[in-house]
Amino acid sequence: MNTVFPVELEEVFEPSGEKSPSQPLQAFTRDISEGGMCLELKSFGVAAEELFSIPDAQFGLTINPPFSHHPIKAVAKIVWLKKQEVAGATLYMIGVQYVQIDPANRRRLIQYAKRLLWIPRITLATVLVMGAVILTLYSRDQELIRQNKTLVRQLVQNAENKSSITSDLYELQKKKTALDQALVKAQGRIRTLIEQELHQVREGKEKLRSTYRTMETEEKLTAAAALKQMVQWMGSHQNLHTGLVASYEGDARLEDWAFTYDQALAVQVFLLFGDTKSAKNILSFYDSRAAREQGAFLNAYDATHGQAFEHVVHVGPNVWIGIAALQYEHKVKDGKFLPLARSVADWVMSQQDAEGGLKGGPTVTWYSIEHNLDAYAFFSMLYQETKDERYRQARGRLLSWIKTYAYSVKEKRMNRGKGDATIATDTFSWAVAAMGPETLKAIGFDAEEIMEFAQEHCGVEVDTAGPGGKTMKVKGFDFSKAENIGRGGVVSTEWTAQVIVTYQILADYFDALGDPDKATLYSDKATFYLNELQKLIITSPSRTGQGRGCLPYASIDNVDTGHGWRTPRGMRTGSVAGTAYGIFAWVGYNPFNLNNPKEIR
Repeated sequence: MNTVFPVELEEVFEPSGEKSPSQPLQAFTRDISEGGMCLELKSFGVAAEELFSIPDAQFGLTINPPFSHHPIKAVAKIVWLKKQEVAGATLYMIGVQYVQIDPANRRRLIQYAKRLLWIPRITLATVLVMGAVILTLYSRDQELIRQNKTLVRQLVQNAENKSSITSDLYELQKKKTALDQALVKAQGRIRTLIEQELHQVREGKEKLRSTYRTMETEEKLTAAAALKQMVQWMGSHQNLHTGLVASYEGDARLEDWAFTYDQALAVQVFLLFGDTKSAKNILSFYDSRAAREQGAFLNAYDATHGQAFEHVVHVGPNVWIGIAALQYEHKVKDGKFLPLARSVADWVMSQQDAEGGLKGGPTVTWYSIEHNLDAYAFFSMLYQETKDERYRQARGRLLSWIKTYAYSVKEKRMNRGKGDATIATDTFSWAVAAMGPETLKAIGFDAEEIMEFAQEHCGVEVDTAGPGGKTMKVKGFDFSKAENIGRGGVVSTEWTAQVIVTYQILADYFDALGDPDKATLYSDKATFYLNELQKLIITSPSRTGQGRGCLPYASIDNVDTGHGWRTPRGMRTGSVAGTAYGIFAWVGYNPFNLNNPKEIR
């Protein structure tokens, strides 16, 4: 064998049945068979040699193979003994024949030895076959990559052109709203002047909107193909063995890391586009294979082998797996992963403190507003799906805690945590998406003021390199208030997409209230930032991605987010979280709501 494992010899039994005293001897395997094994000893006392010479004497074996957490016990007898001198050292080779051994353990030993023999050969054959396939497909892949890159360049160019128009549309809509308000208060000649200017604004807005609609119609096929590419890019990074999707492409430090939060987003992307099988494979890993600590899932696993990569338990990622399981159940209705969602909910409820809030995890002292917002939406969705009163009560305790700690009444904004006034952009957008404008209003939170604060303090404009090295201006949202970090602005693709989803929610809210002007204002905001976000689409740098479009984690690599972690390295590092939420923004999908479109084709 190309590996060895230790074996202890002890408890000598003579043929008469008497037990001869002996010290355990440490040996190592040289080879094994169905009937016994060859053992190597480097030291061999005279007393032990006398014991081994007793005819038909039996010895206890304690076998410690690497594939088992527990040793294998057996009884054997010596059938031959050889002494060798190697480089001035004495080695003893002993052949032992099993007298007693559990048949299952005997099979496991033989199967292990066979794997050691055949796996290298199979691997070599596989590599040779794959090499032949790769050579055959190389030219075809290159052409596919070229076509995909061309498609991405075209999409980014169109997004840049459309962004200019939507920016003007947004500014004109904002100006129209202000003029409408002034018109109500104006009298006499001032009213006449305002009406004239308002007429000009309306005409200009309608011309721009008509131009934009024309461009959107012309680009419809290109946009649909690019969106499909992004979904395919995500699917191409799903491991067939574990079902997990590698979270990043392009940063060697994060290769094969599969963050639990990212897996929950990937499940929902697959469900959106009718790929139930891929969604099921991810959830099956968490349902039956994922290691847990303290009753909960870990923050990250190895996408290739499934073992834990980060032995940290936080509430947020667990809640997101529960949300993904509920979205699956709501769409497929086979009951397969509803127990998974319930088990997550039971663990989360066990973490609620006396005030109803949730710490970041069982081993930390800080509280995250984001985690508590996630849990509020999760319990709302679970109650909607099951009508179990426990979940409605848990949601009520969370709502009381959020009302007390999440919002600054003075500044009309969200906090990052309990007693933590740091600005975290995602808490602003998720407050609206997770709770809804009506619920926020009921507890004294103003959804519009929350988002106005986010735009004023977290909105940034940055320079970024587009296709062909062309420098573009891109507007989006930072992870925090950029000036507080001192590194200049950086656009977070994921958090910008979250803001877009929130603007879409506000547009629908005001449309339902019968306020078309505000509905149009927020719809135009969403459209503008979606086009800005699409400027950041990159072509996949890997052979697996084949030049498909995806989104990086941020507009700048390896910079401080302001929240305890840095963006990934590499200017062309694709991100599952950024790409997934970008898709959500593109199709108008809110992961905190079960009543989304069933499927997109």
